[in-house]
Amino acid sequence: MASQADDPLSVARQELEPGETLVWADRPRPEALARTKLPQVIRGALGLAVIAGLHWYGYVPDFRASAENALMFAFLVAAGLYCLALVVAPQIAKASAGRMVYAVTSRRVMILSLWPLRSRRIFLPAELDEPRALADASGEGAVVFIERKLPWWKRSAGGSYQIEAFYGIADAPRVAAEIARLRDPAEVSPFDNED
Repeated sequence: MASQADDPLSVARQELEPGETLVWADRPRPEALARTKLPQVIRGALGLAVIAGLHWYGYVPDFRASAENALMFAFLVAAGLYCLALVVAPQIAKASAGRMVYAVTSRRVMILSLWPLRSRRIFLPAELDEPRALADASGEGAVVFIERKLPWWKRSAGGSYQIEAFYGIADAPRVAAEIARLRDPAEVSPFDNED
């Protein structure tokens, strides 16, 4: 029997505020979420190649020789561990997909992560861009709802765009339509309030 934590609808309902209704909730497909980490794998592999090249050519100091060498050695070990974490990012994403919930409510869009750390990312209608569904013939795919070029001071090696999306979901065009409806509610006619 499935527990309440296994049902994305019940997980999303626990996050609802009074008066808010759940429009849609689902989990990402693990393979699709893992594919989004490919740029991190490339950066991690390149970093490990640089560290290996430094070691190969003898530029990695012996940490026992002096304090400066020990500091440089510690930096290279930390950089190597960071690069290894980038290389295994797809496996971590695949494992976390089963403990992640995407949701659209009557007031906001949510990405709830229950593993490895519990976190909530909330996006209000004013923050959303025009949603874009990237789907195959069956409707499975992704919905991008925030895609903005970052100012120069916020850019990093990770990219110059902020992209928020639901990856690996069924019926992506329908979900995009629900986000568009949340973002641009139907305008109220001035004739609706006539007496």
